[in-house]
Amino acid sequence: MKKSLVTVSVIVAAGAAWTGASWFTGKLIEQRMDEVVNNANRQLQDFLPKTGAKLGYEHVQRGIFSSKIRYVLRSDGSAPPDAIALKPSDEVAFLATIEHGPFPFAQLKRFNLLPSMASAHLELENTTAVRNLFDITKGKSPFNAISRISYSGDTSSAINITPLEYPIGNSSLKFSGGTLNADVSRDMTAIVLDANNASAVFSGPNGFGQTEQISVHGVSLKRASHASQFDIDLSDQTITMKHFKLAVDGRDTVALDGFNLVSKFGEQGNNIGGQIDYTLDALKIQGNDFGAGKLTLKIDKIEGNSLKEFTNHYNQQALALLQHGQGVGLATYERQTTDILLQHLPLLLKNNPTISVAPLSWKNSQGESHFTLDLALTAPSQAESLDQLITRSIKKLDAHLTIPLTMATETTTQAARLQGYNAEDARKLAQQQVQGLATMSQMFKLATQKDNVISSNLHYADSQFDLNGSKMSLQEFMSMFGLPVPKDSDPTQGAVPAAAP
Repeated sequence: MKKSLVTVSVIVAAGAAWTGASWFTGKLIEQRMDEVVNNANRQLQDFLPKTGAKLGYEHVQRGIFSSKIRYVLRSDGSAPPDAIALKPSDEVAFLATIEHGPFPFAQLKRFNLLPSMASAHLELENTTAVRNLFDITKGKSPFNAISRISYSGDTSSAINITPLEYPIGNSSLKFSGGTLNADVSRDMTAIVLDANNASAVFSGPNGFGQTEQISVHGVSLKRASHASQFDIDLSDQTITMKHFKLAVDGRDTVALDGFNLVSKFGEQGNNIGGQIDYTLDALKIQGNDFGAGKLTLKIDKIEGNSLKEFTNHYNQQALALLQHGQGVGLATYERQTTDILLQHLPLLLKNNPTISVAPLSWKNSQGESHFTLDLALTAPSQAESLDQLITRSIKKLDAHLTIPLTMATETTTQAARLQGYNAEDARKLAQQQVQGLATMSQMFKLATQKDNVISSNLHYADSQFDLNGSKMSLQEFMSMFGLPVPKDSDPTQGAVPAAAP
């Protein structure tokens, strides 16, 4: 009897403690709601300043074990007239059901036994502004999310995107759905994303009356970003796509296999730098194998405060130009954006940054070509034009290119077959074209040939160029390629006697 009473007492005490903790958690969630909404609005203003939208919340129904909240995105009237924005009467609403901690049932079902402040289920409400989306998904919310909210305010979300199959006039879109896992810090300065999609297929007529079909399979994104000491978002990210295909009237036109992009950027002291790697396993055009390629690009010694200043100035002026440049011709708009770039680009060169390509390569069944580049830059004292900015900003340059003739012949053969030549004629034409190009490049001293490989080496420093062993001034080099010579340059600087014809 006593044992039973003790057991019942323990259960009652545990239940009371759980109830009290859940009630306290609900109160805590309500107190933090303004902070969550303010952070979201700050992100909207930073990344989408022209939307003119503001997030709010309403209809808070707080219970002991759960609460319900309606988040609403409405126009704040600040969007410019030409922007794609919400109308004053529109609203995009999200319905949230929040289970209070310390052990929300939704997290227990996912075998997450760590105490948490809450677990939230979020989905889009069917309002007038998004009714077309619900038509596409046949009345279902386009997405639903389960989020775990820790006591520190950090959130971890699992988002499921609804599959859809939708006709759009004479076109159609089929999407298999996807998943997105997101971990977001309380102040939204650190974000980790992991997204996956199985497939998407779009088909419809093109401008020539043909039926095009674009299919994408195996797309994934992984991204981890954080705010640096310079208030600039830095990230490591990986984007992969297993297969892309474009077909016209049922015939394969372009196919890409195994595309990967990996980028990593971080800070070291006052500098920001990073590396971007691209790889492509296969490129096929109309069934012809054009090979595979890769690129590694490194950027280093970008001064952090200068990058922040450049970004702020350039974005502000470019946005103002876009908003007030209605009716301006394309040539005028391009000139004005170039002027903005020229005005602020020296900021990026303040700490003598470096850029390297090591390597850019392309290979097929007959060989592999390589291109490497090492470029050291310096901040110019002044630059009135683009050519002056380029010539005064380059401190040192080294570039190397190698192309096996057999590899070039194979690529040119495939290109000739696309033009309708049979295999034998395409091979003969390719051999003639590649050999002719190799001969001309040697004749004009643009390249050398050894062991059936075309090579070209370029070095630049102290206003002197060295192209495959031939030294020349900046003016001679630019004239060699028909480029305009800077007006303020010294025509005798670094000049060497011209070779006899």
